[in-house]
Amino acid sequence: MRRLFLLPLFLLILLIPASLVIDREISSNRKVNLEIRVDRGESLKEVTERLKEFNVVEHPQLLYYWGRLKGIQIRAGCYKIRGVKSPTEILEELTKGSPCLKRFTVPPGSDVFILDSLMSKSGICRKGEVLKLSKSREFLRKLEVPSLDGYMFPDTYYINESSDCKQAIEITVKRMKEELSKLMKNYTPPEKVRRALKEIDKNKVLTVASIVEKETSISEEKPLISAVIYNRLIRRMKVQCDPTVIYSLKLKGIFKKNLTYKDLEVKSPFNTYVVGGLPPHPICNPSLESIEAALYPANVDYLYFVANGEGGHVFSRMYNQHLKNVRKFRRKWQRRRDL
Repeated sequence: MRRLFLLPLFLLILLIPASLVIDREISSNRKVNLEIRVDRGESLKEVTERLKEFNVVEHPQLLYYWGRLKGIQIRAGCYKIRGVKSPTEILEELTKGSPCLKRFTVPPGSDVFILDSLMSKSGICRKGEVLKLSKSREFLRKLEVPSLDGYMFPDTYYINESSDCKQAIEITVKRMKEELSKLMKNYTPPEKVRRALKEIDKNKVLTVASIVEKETSISEEKPLISAVIYNRLIRRMKVQCDPTVIYSLKLKGIFKKNLTYKDLEVKSPFNTYVVGGLPPHPICNPSLESIEAALYPANVDYLYFVANGEGGHVFSRMYNQHLKNVRKFRRKWQRRRDL
């Protein structure tokens, strides 16, 4: 009888250190930098086995039995777990169902032609889908915008993996509306803007900003380019900006960067060499900096500018000076080509 009593006691003494080892194995903290995707239907046992592959736990069966005991319910999702955590804490993180995200970028200066390529390569849209949606009156009416060009805010976005192309575009348009509303809240237009645009609306501001965006990438020049556009509009001069010609040609399926004098004659409501005023809508998606330049142009009276061949521009008020600048930089470009 005494022996029968001592046997369970002996087994208990053996189990106590074993339980301490188990507790130490699955509860001790370690530095973790883990990215793991849990697929729908994946079992607790499968997940704990995979955690061993990430060097999170040495004996996954111990973690599995702990999870069973605690009633852990693993949820599908994509998880980024960083910091100092124990295997049990990591397993608990995997019950939250963190969504799997897709990433895409709308670069400043991009248009629907560029974005159709970029968003199809990143798996957000099918090839040709952005272009198709850009022509859909129903889709544009739903978004309450005249075009996709100019209304997709440049930034990097993360969206749910299950989101489709329409939802991705909607997010970028919503962001542009939010940013523009912030900028134009309590906005008092400078006299130059009032005189040039008469009735100020978001489409006109974004259209000016889109031309500025395409004309220069230099921050200091943006308000100067904006001022030239407004000064020409005030004097009823044609805006005459090359990027509007390039966009006009794109709409006709012609893609080129270097223009000829013949190109400047292309018939299009977007060609500011042919038509007066601004294009019907923006020619690209402008950056916040370009939008600010459109809202607050420099207080200068320049009417002309020409590329200086070094990435910037030279500005002038008089046409004769502009012609001198054009000849000067043309000779400079010619000499460079001849070298």
